[in-house]
Amino acid sequence: MRYFIVTGTSKGIGASLAKQLLDIENSHVICISRQHNQELIDTSENKSSRLSYYSFDLSRTNEMDQLFEQIFETIDSVPNIESISLINNAGVLNPIGPIEDNKTEDIINNVAINLLAPMVIVSNFIKYTNTYNIDKRVMNISSGSAKYLLPSQSCYSTSKAGLDSFSKSVSLEQLHKSYPVKVVSVYPGVIDTQMQSEIRSTRKEDFPYVDQFRQLAEQGKLQTAEYTAEKLIQLLCSEDFGRTTVVEDLFSIS
Repeated sequence: MRYFIVTGTSKGIGASLAKQLLDIENSHVICISRQHNQELIDTSENKSSRLSYYSFDLSRTNEMDQLFEQIFETIDSVPNIESISLINNAGVLNPIGPIEDNKTEDIINNVAINLLAPMVIVSNFIKYTNTYNIDKRVMNISSGSAKYLLPSQSCYSTSKAGLDSFSKSVSLEQLHKSYPVKVVSVYPGVIDTQMQSEIRSTRKEDFPYVDQFRQLAEQGKLQTAEYTAEKLIQLLCSEDFGRTTVVEDLFSIS
């Protein structure tokens, strides 16, 4: 059995990832999102692969230990585990705007979802799989915004830059482990998702570069969530996974 744990599967890239992972033979896809994706659940019923769904708000980091205890009770009960992978996909863009205009609760929520949740999730993942002598992989979905900074996205850029640093640090920790976990942080590119819709609906006073993002959509230069998910899975399953900790150009991978 090949296990895949994916966060943020209610829509966008996460939903596309889970749907395509169900096509992998002998896979068991474990989905984590605030809301159930009924389409995914229905799709899984018509496939030989399995799907488990956990409705969970990732901002509740203090309750995450209990969530992963439940998840690994299920995993540990199954013999002949071939591999286990984690994809930290869930993320939020808001707040957009100069930092002094950002609400405190929005700043906290951004960092909680984009950085603290992946950190706690990876901590649990490694803790529970430390003795697994199998192929183990972690893919953290980052953003080019971690490196290429724009005004009015300080929270998003900072949390994603933190995610990159976290991925590098954990990758170093795993170098001399008996059964190491391969860790990669990846920039998925500019994708036609709800996050992009949020950017395009922002007032120019709040985000000076909004016109450039609107032009990308008008000129058809956004990648689809489906194709992006396909490339992410290609990277996740590649023999080279883990050789480069931060993958900045997903679409150059052949």
